[in-house]
Amino acid sequence: MKKFIALSLLLLGCSQAEEKLSEELQAKVLGLHDVLMPKTEQLVSLKSKLDSLSTGADSTHVRKLISSLDKADKSMMDWMHQFSIDSLSKMDVNTKVIYLKNQYTQLTELQQLTDSTLHAAQKYRP
Repeated sequence: MKKFIALSLLLLGCSQAEEKLSEELQAKVLGLHDVLMPKTEQLVSLKSKLDSLSTGADSTHVRKLISSLDKADKSMMDWMHQFSIDSLSKMDVNTKVIYLKNQYTQLTELQQLTDSTLHAAQKYRP
């Protein structure tokens, strides 16, 4: 009986720790999303500015920058369409932790793409 109680307490503690981890991961994912959203507005703005230069002397380079800006913007839109915060409530805690870790990894990679693309486009001088 003591073993059963000890095991139950251990499992309860693990479950609570995993639930806390899933809450922390969810906050990190949503926080990173909130950091990236204003950057997507910058992507669109820079693309608009570069569009007028796409037929100039440096048009090949400008079109590559525009393509990179489009890719970063599309990647963010694709991520938002596949992310389902509503489905989290239907997942068991283990699945939720795995899902959120994967989403955080995807967003971190997206942040790197966005930041490098923004940097390249912002430093371009015609």
